[in-house]
Amino acid sequence: MSEKGQEFFKYLDDRKSAVLSEVKSLAAEDRTDESNILKAKANIYDISKAVFGVAEKAVSEEQLRDEFLKKFGNITGQWEKAYEQAKVHDDSYKILVEEAKLSAVSEIKEKAAELF
Repeated sequence: MSEKGQEFFKYLDDRKSAVLSEVKSLAAEDRTDESNILKAKANIYDISKAVFGVAEKAVSEEQLRDEFLKKFGNITGQWEKAYEQAKVHDDSYKILVEEAKLSAVSEIKEKAAELF
């Protein structure tokens, strides 16, 4: 894995750790719903690592950012649709889950653009 790839994975691991720390804190305060919402966000960091690994094997380093963002976008597009559906159905819990996931997506895309 390239040096930039390692830096990206470290960023993802650090962000996931920070979110999981918040999950534990919320759970300790009996704020289960909020804790569960953040668990969904934490999973996005692992998903992005898997997608990055696939993209890295498929293309050269020069094409890596575009390939990662394309593949990641294919997955995250489903979450955007789920968010819109939750809004249509006024499902406040699902809205919060999807917002948390999309928040992580936004962070990850920004970091990928910055690094690559």
